[in-house]
Amino acid sequence: ANDDEKYLYLISFIACTFAISMHFFLFVFHLAINMMPLFFVSLAGFLFDLLFFWLVERGYYLPFGLLLSGTVIIHVLATAICVGTRNLVIVYLLVTVMMQLIIPYASGRVRALVLGVLWASMVALVIINFHLTPLYDIGHATAALAMFNIHLAFFGTIIQLTIGNSIWDAIIKFNREELERSKGEANTDPLTGLFNRRYAVTFFEKLRAGQIEQFWCVAMLDIDDFKLLNDTYGHEFGDDVLKYISDSITSSLRKTDVVFRWGGEEFLILLKDVDVSTAYRLLDKLRGKLELGNLEINDITSNVTVTIGVCSLDSQNIKQSIETSDRLMYKGKALGKNIVVM
Repeated sequence: ANDDEKYLYLISFIACTFAISMHFFLFVFHLAINMMPLFFVSLAGFLFDLLFFWLVERGYYLPFGLLLSGTVIIHVLATAICVGTRNLVIVYLLVTVMMQLIIPYASGRVRALVLGVLWASMVALVIINFHLTPLYDIGHATAALAMFNIHLAFFGTIIQLTIGNSIWDAIIKFNREELERSKGEANTDPLTGLFNRRYAVTFFEKLRAGQIEQFWCVAMLDIDDFKLLNDTYGHEFGDDVLKYISDSITSSLRKTDVVFRWGGEEFLILLKDVDVSTAYRLLDKLRGKLELGNLEINDITSNVTVTIGVCSLDSQNIKQSIETSDRLMYKGKALGKNIVVM
């Protein structure tokens, strides 16, 4: 759904909630004072409100808006005929007028027609007030009903004037969070959860521009005999090996270091604020940890080792630095694997 549809759904749902709360109070009130004609009118309005929730849930906004406006008009006219207008029942129409301006359930032309009907209903109230005697006298209950109607109009107006902006603020916040989440998904490898090569491009651009601290070492890590593991135990086992290695890297290195899934069984590691000798010791500790560990998956036990090439990172020649670490890694492969080369 686009933002306009989200707004329409939310504000229509709130309107339904407001209407059903109003009708619930009214049918209880009229039952309490034994005003049965208006009790049944209010009960019918309550049942229609349940229908309005159903219409909104299915996106039938035009019938929702027309029927809601119609039930309010019928309720107002029935109240005026039965107990008169001293209870300020006209405020229901004023709240419904505001609804036409705030809830875009139909085209402007349709809502303008509804506004015309609401205006005619107000004129009818004046005629009823001066030319018809109410069918029933509810005595002091008139004051209680008028007090309820005043509060209904007051809070209904406040809600309608403020809820629109609140809904838009919520939609904007939701969209911003969704955008950040989608960016995160676009920048991470779905299998390992590590940063991917796409994010590396952004990271290195910031590094080159001086937006990130400059002192790093870069290392290329490759899983030894990964193709053999895949061919022997299957790709699912290979995926588990990749997750095991990525977890081992992130748990062994420092929080300031950055790890990328570079492609296949290769991982690019950036070690912050260390010289090559220190980077070598950190990486060799990681290598030794993997060498001594046994990976057990689905009754399969395997020893997984890695070969790593490491060098200092030149922020103005990043590609060349990565290629150097890659060459050093392949040198380690030629020397027998399971080694860190600097």
